[in-house]
Amino acid sequence: MDLLGQSALLVGVTSFALGFSVLARNVRNKLFITYSVLTTIISLWALMFTLDRIWPEYGLYRWHLFFNLWLAPASLLFINSFVRTRDAFARRLFDVTLVSALCLTLCLGLGLDSNLLISRAVYFIPGTVYLLILRMMATRRNTTPTVGLGRRNLIYIGGVLVVSMAVLDHVPWMGRIVPSIGNFALIIYLFFMSQAITQQRFLNIEALISRFLVLLVVAATLTGFYSILVGWIHNSPPLFFLNSFIASFLIIMLLDPIRTLVRYSTERLLTQKHLLIQQTLKEAQRKLVGTVEVGVLFEDIIQTSTEILHPEWGALFMLRSDGTKYRRLRTFEESTTEDSERFYSHLKEMIADHPLMEYCMELHRKGRLPILLDQIIESEMDRSASRTQREHLSALIEALRALGCNLLIPLFDSGKILGFVALRVTAPPEPWGNNWGVLPIIYPYYEQAANTLRGMEVFVRQREKERLAALGEMAAGLAHEIRNPLGAIKGAAQFLDPTANKPESKFLQIIIEEVDRLNRVVTQFLDYSKPPNADMSPVDLSELARVTVEKSQISLDASKVKLSFQPSKQKAQVMAAPEQLQQVLINLIQNSVKALDPQKEGTIEVSLEVDDSALPSGEILLMVFDNGKGIKKEHVDKLFIPFFTTSPSGTGLGLSISQKIIEAHRGRIEVATEEGKFSRFSIVLPQLKQEGNTL
Repeated sequence: MDLLGQSALLVGVTSFALGFSVLARNVRNKLFITYSVLTTIISLWALMFTLDRIWPEYGLYRWHLFFNLWLAPASLLFINSFVRTRDAFARRLFDVTLVSALCLTLCLGLGLDSNLLISRAVYFIPGTVYLLILRMMATRRNTTPTVGLGRRNLIYIGGVLVVSMAVLDHVPWMGRIVPSIGNFALIIYLFFMSQAITQQRFLNIEALISRFLVLLVVAATLTGFYSILVGWIHNSPPLFFLNSFIASFLIIMLLDPIRTLVRYSTERLLTQKHLLIQQTLKEAQRKLVGTVEVGVLFEDIIQTSTEILHPEWGALFMLRSDGTKYRRLRTFEESTTEDSERFYSHLKEMIADHPLMEYCMELHRKGRLPILLDQIIESEMDRSASRTQREHLSALIEALRALGCNLLIPLFDSGKILGFVALRVTAPPEPWGNNWGVLPIIYPYYEQAANTLRGMEVFVRQREKERLAALGEMAAGLAHEIRNPLGAIKGAAQFLDPTANKPESKFLQIIIEEVDRLNRVVTQFLDYSKPPNADMSPVDLSELARVTVEKSQISLDASKVKLSFQPSKQKAQVMAAPEQLQQVLINLIQNSVKALDPQKEGTIEVSLEVDDSALPSGEILLMVFDNGKGIKKEHVDKLFIPFFTTSPSGTGLGLSISQKIIEAHRGRIEVATEEGKFSRFSIVLPQLKQEGNTL
């Protein structure tokens, strides 16, 4: 097989691999689909030519001509998607190429290509028409480029390469060298286009050339290693196996160092104008290492974003400590016009599971750059073959506009978004022209900023934890010291006999009552601060609840409050400290009594249920229901905060202590309420399974 046949084989294999790799990235993107269709036709066109050289007796050259006819419409379909033409002119051009391909295919199928005129038409008309179409499209203004390359030159040069590839092998005086060169040029062009459409606006011409040179140099270097080690074997199978193993081992070991070295060299050679921004980023990253204050970190992020991207407006959002929302902490802007003030959002918070954040997470999981840019999303939406996907992408663009930005850079650390920078940027920095290839370069800075922020959060939380622990120890010691003088005060008041009929007796009674109340507060605080009791044993929760309800009924007025207990039909056994569970149940019943409306009959129902469906061994629910005043919505989240209370006589520690006890039993307390109607507190504990019931 000659050089032209071998180059055609290389075109067939390479174009198919490029098309498959692009389609695998997104099977719902119309641009990716049209590129894959084009590369598949090119692959079949080239392979038919090669196979005809190997087996000329099978007439495979007619199939080569068949795919030659369909190169023009397939290429035009791809270019229409690439430059995003939307007018009737582009559709008419496609119709012309489609009709031409159909007519010539019919002639080819009927065997009319034996006629010299028709054979010349089959050879040259598709490529000639395609070249004229590309030239007209390259000069039209209503096209939107995908990457920051020269649109007209890119399209026209690509058209010339395709035409050369399609027709020069039919020109006798061209020989075999020029068409072979055209095949190699086609491979380079297809590689450039695959990188351009997959990276979209994130690559410029320098980056494309750099990637190609890296691939070329690495391939040539590794080929040299392999050739040297394997070339002197002289038909010795053992030596061939040994040298192949050594060559493969060296290739694997040297692949990454060679790739890194070549990439560094080519980037230094081709991207001198970008060194200033890279130096700015290095200086900014160096400052992050020594940053220990959160406020200083925020200012560094804003300053770096301003220096590199020159936004008209920007905002910094950070995740709240409860992980539910992102809160706007800083804003900065250059434009002060009335139009900009009307356009930019005053949104101060955004929920953590917002679609923008979920889309960033999706990009991050796929290993793609998780930066959101409205132009990229618009390109994805325009080329998506799924209506649902287009609607989703359209909602993302509207969400960016609601934020007042067109660029969103998340602060990722350990798979979690700690915050994000929202920017309104009209164009990329000066060295990049209309291309956003700067974004992959600056993104590592924001990753390092997120990592720095995470370290600060851990440090701040640890410091706060230590501070609270010290305060707790001090408060517990203070509570112990308070109890001694309280006893002396109460004893002195009782010695003065508050029951006597004297003017000062009522004041003595007030002193005793307040001392008792303060002593209860101190006792509850000490109960809250001491560690939970670990002395647990199997407890029949149904029997414990029944006894507790009976004791509580004694102190209630049966004419005003109806207290009842509904046991479970199943055996409810838990591992617990019975005194502590009884304390929690009494506290919940007393809270229900306080919540009842004195103007109507009050009902308190204590019930027990067993949920065997809960894993791993089932759960037991001990519920206390009352038809009282309910709890206000704004108070529900604060119920278990120490010292929070809505009762004038309450201490605010009862529910906090109850929650701590239940959590020590590996359970939880759940609250359901509706203001003015009811409240239900549910104690959920893991069920204790009997050994005979387990496998």
